Amino acid sequence: MRLFSEIARSLGAEAGTGVCYTVLEGQGGYFQNVKKIAEFSQESVLLRGKKGSLRIVGKNLSLSKYYAGDLALLGEIERVERE
Repeated sequence: MRLFSEIARSLGAEAGTGVCYTVLEGQGGYFQNVKKIAEFSQESVLLRGKKGSLRIVGKNLSLSKYYAGDLALLGEIERVERE
């Protein structure tokens, strides 16, 4: 998905260095540049990227898609924290 790369470039940031994400309220989220799923439960997911990690906290989280660094989560995401 080139959207994240285009946004990063327009803000003067280096594209592709960390996990980029979009959260859809009450539905889940889409995460890009994921290198590894370090932890997974219905309440918490820890994703590792090239530079840092993200913890996703929510309810009824489930994996919809994980392929070539792209990950889609379903469920109610309450917060995303950088670690």
